[in-house]
Amino acid sequence: MKSKMNLALTTLALAASVSTASAQTLVWSDDFNDNNPIGWDEGQNGEMNEINQQFRVSGNLPAFQPANPLATHLATYHSIPTSGPLPDNQTLELRADLVAANPNDGFAGLHFLWAPQAHGYAFFKDEDEVGLLKFWNDATTFAWFFYETNLLKNQNVTLVLALTRLGSSVKIRTQVWDKDRANAVLFDRTVTDTPQVDPVLPDGSVRGSRSTADLAGTPWPVTAAPAYVELTLQWIGPQAAFAQVTFDNLELWQYESPQLTIQNAVVLSWPVTAGLFVVESASAVNGPWETVPAPWTRTNATEIQVSVPTSASAKFFRLRFGP
Repeated sequence: MKSKMNLALTTLALAASVSTASAQTLVWSDDFNDNNPIGWDEGQNGEMNEINQQFRVSGNLPAFQPANPLATHLATYHSIPTSGPLPDNQTLELRADLVAANPNDGFAGLHFLWAPQAHGYAFFKDEDEVGLLKFWNDATTFAWFFYETNLLKNQNVTLVLALTRLGSSVKIRTQVWDKDRANAVLFDRTVTDTPQVDPVLPDGSVRGSRSTADLAGTPWPVTAAPAYVELTLQWIGPQAAFAQVTFDNLELWQYESPQLTIQNAVVLSWPVTAGLFVVESASAVNGPWETVPAPWTRTNATEIQVSVPTSASAKFFRLRFGP
């Protein structure tokens, strides 16, 4: 015999939310396997080569000059396929493998650059230090968001610099991954660049180099997406020397902002019940009755739940026991 048990169901109207994962798109990449640096330009003092299917920035550099750090800075840049404003909540992520940096005072750099003003963000690392700075006015003026001592391996790692627009601000995330340990995260630091003047390191705090307060105003990506990426070498040694950094597998990824849809629903809950049963719904109190499809969720040891969208014709619900 089949039985009905309407009163065993408890209903609650609420908003049921469903979120979708961020879409990931490879915008541009260069694996340097053609041994010809097509599309790369030497921006400052730079000597660049593709050797053994890797990208090398090197040169004979003078001792680090705190009053003129550009004199010890080698940069190579490449245009990227981005245009227009960076959509809200969208992320651009730049990755490059650091094959090796030699010697220790050679900083490997990963940059986003806006033209024609030459504004940008730059992430640097060597074996002992990592830092993030913001630069403008053709890279002659800059402010450090952070610079810290952090003993990290300086070869076979991936450098990551990611930008996410948040309204009128930009979240900047920097990471270092260990390629020898399945991309284990060795370093992870995030700052937010706002239209206001942000706290930055005081002048002279980074190897005694000059710097300035952060420039007030809208961060660069709100007005336009970056036009270039840079791979750089910064020499900070006390003596003149030959220095080089070697990169590989440059990738630019775009992550779409997650989509969130909200739908009103009725959540049915009932005690965990032994035996066979079916959850049924109907548009009228006398039926006809239809089965409410699974999945049902066991919320705890004594209760089961299922959500029914209010867009469905169901208005009345029951548990029907039996085979």
